[in-house]
Amino acid sequence: MFLLCLICLLPLTECLSVGTYNLWNIMFNWQTRKLRIVEMIKDLEVDVIAVQEVRSGYDYNSTNQILELKSQLSSKYKWHVYKVANNVTFVDRTIDKMYPGEGIGVISRLPVLSSSVQYLLPHPRDPDKNKRIILHVKIQDTNNVIYNIIIIHLSYYRQQQCRNVEDIITFIHRNHLQNVIILGDFNTYNDYDWPIRLLTDDILKPSNQCWREINNKQYRSNIKFHDAWTTVHLNDKGLTFSNMPSPGMESRPDRILVESSLKIEDIKLLGDGFRYKRRYTGLIHWSRFISIIQSVYLSYQGVEGYSCLHDCGPHGSCICGVCVAIGNQDGCLLPDCDICNKEKFVSIISYLILFFVIFLHLCYSVIVIMTVGSNNYGDTLYSILGWKCCLFNPRLCKVMTVTHRQRYKCLKLCKYWPIFRLPPYLQFVLYTIFLVIFYFYCKHTFQPIINITYNVLDEEFFPSDHMFVVAYVQTSKR
Repeated sequence: MFLLCLICLLPLTECLSVGTYNLWNIMFNWQTRKLRIVEMIKDLEVDVIAVQEVRSGYDYNSTNQILELKSQLSSKYKWHVYKVANNVTFVDRTIDKMYPGEGIGVISRLPVLSSSVQYLLPHPRDPDKNKRIILHVKIQDTNNVIYNIIIIHLSYYRQQQCRNVEDIITFIHRNHLQNVIILGDFNTYNDYDWPIRLLTDDILKPSNQCWREINNKQYRSNIKFHDAWTTVHLNDKGLTFSNMPSPGMESRPDRILVESSLKIEDIKLLGDGFRYKRRYTGLIHWSRFISIIQSVYLSYQGVEGYSCLHDCGPHGSCICGVCVAIGNQDGCLLPDCDICNKEKFVSIISYLILFFVIFLHLCYSVIVIMTVGSNNYGDTLYSILGWKCCLFNPRLCKVMTVTHRQRYKCLKLCKYWPIFRLPPYLQFVLYTIFLVIFYFYCKHTFQPIINITYNVLDEEFFPSDHMFVVAYVQTSKR
């Protein structure tokens, strides 16, 4: 990394760092995952980040995941572009439909001079009904070099990928683009990299299985791209999907292709689940607990429907707003989930009130103990936490009479509650016991909520099902 920085600082050169990341839309604790995503961007100080599967609200210009990431990044990341490609298909009877749009975008700390979008034509036999687009942005670095960044998220249908790549090449030629970098989620298969080879091979041969799918067999002219990963790491597969235990790393759909006129200095992969799980497990559990409590409240209000923000996949069921690792056949809809029905809301409120009462009495007894101890030495209430506070004052074992209590003006209002007249030590012991009993009783009563809070799918301990790919590109000043 040190040598890379030296190279980037050489005279008349400019080193550009570009990254691509599939955000995995709003799957599994987005509010927690975005903290790790921001952390990765900051760690590598990436100049330009292309993102796919970006969700947006009904007003996509004011509500989208890119804006949420930017709010956590430094003010250097002034520029962004986001384009909606599709409307999201929600699970039947989904309650929360606040992110109905999905598309691709870019975040940059280098000026974005312009941007444009082109829709890719679908293949006649394509089962993929999602619209696919090219997002083209012009970036200017500090040496006034212009880069043409093309962000893509290709179809999962193999033959459609061939057509899409042909459209990309046509777009580049038609607009006479130079210093081109194509990056994104190519949805590439290990046994079908022919669409990528349309960009990286010197000439198009009939042996390429895309030969039958493309219309212009002579489109290549003088354009050629290098795969950044294979250029730097010849003997490393660099797999980026799926970034989770099952099925595990099996392919490399996330790629950065760099025009041959540019030099690739380095490329890195990051974003596995090890660091995310180690640092954010507690926050994941807390986020799940809050979602459950929100579902309890929705049940109390009589809201009906599917309470999770997304489908839980083949290994999980949606219960009370969270995906639980119990298979995909045992989910329930609000308000019919026993764990979070409206009766549970009444119980939670009742227990909270009881807890507050016990805790208030416990705090009162502690204050009286310290106050009496402090007064024994003639100190003020401001010194009750000081060294002179005597916890063995005999007055702490006596009944607190009304007349005696009036000497402590800060506690005067408490004289009307008979329990407060008990000896302070006795109050402290009693309410400590009550609090311990209350804790175990609540734990037993709300054990089902605790169980689903901690019954987490393995997928939730990863910041995305894709890896974050970052390449460093160098060009001579022009």
